Amino acid sequence: MLQPSNYSLVLFMQFLLLSYDLFVNSFSELLRTAPAVQLVLFIIQDIAIVFNVIIVFLMFFNTYVFQAGLVNLLFHKFKGTILLSAAYLALSISFHVWIMNLRWRDSGRFIWTEGLQTLFVFQRLGRHRSSAPLQVLLFLNGWYCATYFLLEAFVFVYKGLLLPYPVSNLVLDVVLLLLYLGIEATRIFFGSKGNLCQRKVPLSLSLALTVPAAVLAVYYLLLQTYSLRLEAFLSAILLLFYGLELLLGFLALLSFSSTDPY
Repeated sequence: MLQPSNYSLVLFMQFLLLSYDLFVNSFSELLRTAPAVQLVLFIIQDIAIVFNVIIVFLMFFNTYVFQAGLVNLLFHKFKGTILLSAAYLALSISFHVWIMNLRWRDSGRFIWTEGLQTLFVFQRLGRHRSSAPLQVLLFLNGWYCATYFLLEAFVFVYKGLLLPYPVSNLVLDVVLLLLYLGIEATRIFFGSKGNLCQRKVPLSLSLALTVPAAVLAVYYLLLQTYSLRLEAFLSAILLLFYGLELLLGFLALLSFSSTDPY
């Protein structure tokens, strides 16, 4: 059994490991130009998290409840702690792998991706009015937009080869698809910048561009010459994105400061 006099040592170890974890999270970005040093810090941080989890389990093993065989009772009482620790460890390792892959080969250049912007908004959600859910949707919508465009392009090739597709209608559908790509890229750009910078004008422009983008999605869903089930499914998902982004965008506009002139 763990003696009461040893609890102070256990708590000291826990606080020491927690302090190191906080230190790395706070200041590791300053070492982005030295990826080898940053990698070592990340590895030690992940090992420290594992040690913290091990200490928690050692505390469990030294209880009378565990020695009596009531493991299920212990898990029921502390499942939140166990699951949260496991989730934090998984997220920490995933973040470290992601950062290292982004910056390892080009450490001399500042790299800031849309994914990092989204993570930054999540981290600052409690203190700022930027909408993290909106930023996540815009980020996912950007990837979905590219997928939608490529799939539609392949579908047009398929329909042009196998179906009696009038040339004028095919040209119209292709031109509208290119127009959709331009509108969507502009809409996502202004929406992301307006949300992150808490600026009403770019976010309002993004919301306004959502209307023609949604009209084009409805066209490909219902009005084009030949609409395949795949296109209907893709367009329906696109309209779902637009509906959620309109709602979150209006809420973000309402939350921005009324004194902000931009």
